[in-house]
Amino acid sequence: MLPESARAVKATQMIPAVLVSLLATAALADPRVGSFNSDAFNLSGALDRDVAPTQTALEIAVGAGYTQGVGGAGEVGNVEDVSGPGGSFELQVGARLSPMLSIGLYGTYARFRHGDAIGDGGRAQAATAGIQAMFHARQSRSIDPWVSVGAGWRGLWLSPAGAESSSLHGVELLRVQLGVDYRFSPRFAISPVIGASAAMFLAQDTMTTDGLTAVHDNRLNLYGFTGVLGRFDLGG
Repeated sequence: MLPESARAVKATQMIPAVLVSLLATAALADPRVGSFNSDAFNLSGALDRDVAPTQTALEIAVGAGYTQGVGGAGEVGNVEDVSGPGGSFELQVGARLSPMLSIGLYGTYARFRHGDAIGDGGRAQAATAGIQAMFHARQSRSIDPWVSVGAGWRGLWLSPAGAESSSLHGVELLRVQLGVDYRFSPRFAISPVIGASAAMFLAQDTMTTDGLTAVHDNRLNLYGFTGVLGRFDLGG
């Protein structure tokens, strides 16, 4: 039988496919009549076709995928020693200010396979939150590449088996994502996405400290992400 951490990572690898299916079903639903709306998806003509640009709207995006980190983790050592590959969930909420630009907030939660320094039965989890700006390149086409740039907070929690838990908190200095929206309709898109972030832990709470203390080994850590996002534009 697979250990708990391996089962968790394996399960998260199935999430993008399930997410795509659920989002597609939601987009087809017509809330006015409680039935399916055949016009929600316009697949006529070329794959890359004209789609009405989004002017102003509340944007909500949900996603999931694979993530992994390397680099400094304060007194704990290195990120790669305490956490391996993991699955990440993401929520974005923003305001579409124009067809080209949106500003909003992001939040993520990730659970990793434990690293060698934690041992079997241990857990490694992380979360981030911050603000971002997103720029769209082809606002009037169904294939719409975009880039987002953001910054915020990053936390990492480590729970070795049979030992006291540790946590680290710091600044996500730069977060960049690249994606390509496929706009099924003016208000619904699915996007494959890749991303990376650079962070630095500034405070730590470990078994050798009394509460949060400053991190003196301020080395950068890097996290990569690949997955899928589903985006809804509401109102406007």
